[in-house]
Amino acid sequence: MHLKLSSAVLLGAAAALGYGFISKAMLPQVVSKLDLQNSPMVVIGSVLFITYYHLPKSTLFLVSTGMSLWIAMQSIGLSSLCYLASGCIGVGFLLQSTQMPLLCRFYTIGGLVAYYLSTELNPAPWMTVVYFVVLLALRRVIILAMTAKTSFPATYIFGTLSHFLPAYHFSRHAFFRADGAPEEIALKRERAFDAMQEHWNKKWPKSLETSHELRKSFSDLRFAAGNRVFLPFKKILDDWCDPFTVTTHTDRMNLIDVDGHTQLDISGSYGVNVVGYDRYKTFIDEGWKKVSNLGCVLGPVHPILLENIDMLKQISKMDEVSFHMSGTEAVMSAVRLARFNTKKNFIVMFAGAYHGWWDGVQSTAGNERFADDVLTLTDLADSSLTILKLRASEIAAVLVNPLQAFHANSPPPSDVVLASDNRSANEDYNKYSSWLKKLKSVCSEAGIVLIFDEVYTGFRLSPGGAQEYFGCQADMVVYGKTLGGGIPNGVVCGPQKLMARGDPDHPLRIAYVIGTFAAHPLLLGAMNSFLNWVVTPEAKALYATKQKEVLKFVVDANKAFENEDIPIKLASYCTVWTMLFQVPGRYHWIFQYYLKDEGINLSWVGTGRLNFSLDFTTDDMADVRERMLKAARRMKEDGWWYYNPEVQPSNISIKIKLVTEIVGALAKNVLRSLWPF
Repeated sequence: MHLKLSSAVLLGAAAALGYGFISKAMLPQVVSKLDLQNSPMVVIGSVLFITYYHLPKSTLFLVSTGMSLWIAMQSIGLSSLCYLASGCIGVGFLLQSTQMPLLCRFYTIGGLVAYYLSTELNPAPWMTVVYFVVLLALRRVIILAMTAKTSFPATYIFGTLSHFLPAYHFSRHAFFRADGAPEEIALKRERAFDAMQEHWNKKWPKSLETSHELRKSFSDLRFAAGNRVFLPFKKILDDWCDPFTVTTHTDRMNLIDVDGHTQLDISGSYGVNVVGYDRYKTFIDEGWKKVSNLGCVLGPVHPILLENIDMLKQISKMDEVSFHMSGTEAVMSAVRLARFNTKKNFIVMFAGAYHGWWDGVQSTAGNERFADDVLTLTDLADSSLTILKLRASEIAAVLVNPLQAFHANSPPPSDVVLASDNRSANEDYNKYSSWLKKLKSVCSEAGIVLIFDEVYTGFRLSPGGAQEYFGCQADMVVYGKTLGGGIPNGVVCGPQKLMARGDPDHPLRIAYVIGTFAAHPLLLGAMNSFLNWVVTPEAKALYATKQKEVLKFVVDANKAFENEDIPIKLASYCTVWTMLFQVPGRYHWIFQYYLKDEGINLSWVGTGRLNFSLDFTTDDMADVRERMLKAARRMKEDGWWYYNPEVQPSNISIKIKLVTEIVGALAKNVLRSLWPF
């Protein structure tokens, strides 16, 4: 390092002497000798390097000196001096170029190549510009091809596929025989299926009646109920056992439904429940007492706001805070601010990551609008880092959901896509931590904003979220869910330069980010109670203890499953965990119904994503394990996990059968459209 600095200083001094001599003695002659033969190179070089003004001044100096010496050599002689000085300039430029953005290096080399081609292949000076434009176009094509190769394939095909993939449903007969099981197994499944429905109708009459009425006018329920299982099975299940829970109160992690039954909740309330329902009741009660005299006043703020901001700044290690009403809204805010303050348009996210239901960050399922300003790249891939470097001038921000450490390059696990044992999950802490740090380094060098979407992971992985857990500081961070202490919320934290919503030099340029209910008094009160709790030594110790207990739970459960030859394996990521099915099969999704019947409440994604809140004791976890074992024994006994590798299809066979079913359904749709009668 010292040798490099010393060399740069000596070369810089030599260049300065040469430049001073030339400029004072011969600058007028150099300028007078500019003509069509040499001016294009000067103009192109000057414009390009002035445009990329973020280059070090020393680099600009070296380039301008080199051009002046080249003109002087061609115009007025003094070849030896000019060659010597140009050599010094060239070496100095090579040393400096290691600090230059990749794009600037390309422009430099491209400009020189274009000039060489124009002088060697065509004497017309304007051809320099033509060759340079051709090189730029070629570079663009190569970069777009590299981007496509590194992107998530579903980004390009899902929108089209969703319009052509037809709905198809199994008949009742085919429903029980989708995997080619022997007839006695299919009949056993059918008997168990009918018995379960009869049992549920007697067990949950009030819940079923309420759910039936809600479906008529509550579209949220219709959507969730229609996306619980793999699609071909859906129609039969619409009239079967409705797993919707209608609950009136909670006792610790237990939900008490309107029929008087207790459901042990491991859904985590979509990620909100980190610390336990009883504690959230306390946060809300305490919070309301703190602000009850103010009521629903919006605009003027309660003094408690400043206390919350100070605590959020300490946790996030950011300068400023912005309040919103949901995690989706907070992500929208962070993206808009990043684009506004960088004056760049593209956003990068990684395959499978979920950043809320806003169509600006949904590049596959759930979005009818093609998000053409979003690049969905492969997670944990060096090729993605290369794309960030090559397209730095276009990319405003990179969005990272640290939950992807658990299932990189895969969407959030859900039973709706559980076609077979096609679910994987495994946290490699060292690998993901290293990846985040490399990503941060590349973003910093490229002038790209790194945004951590910690709506789910914030305050779940640790009191300081993924930033603390992985030891990587983002440029902006988004929080939500549990931060509100049980009240809807969204928060963006960032440095002042990225949180600015106005341009002091152009007053008509503003980033309109505001919301009516942002910083609602009840939210501020409940959030204040949560924040004051989460920074206590007691809370920090509880996080560490619970992570160890969850790991032990997973190990013990996996041993129990293995001992009873049950094809399930658990995997965990702090207090988040999932079920992985170990043999090919088409009925794994039905396990959620057996769990429900054994008193375990899941969310609408079924066995895909499960959570333990911090109030779960080891006894509570043991209770969960025993209920899972009971449900698994019943499911195995009823024939849903029948598997004979000599007879039953492998995963490849199942995929082939799926394709056959889809093609058959597509053909039927075409025939119906041609002959509707």
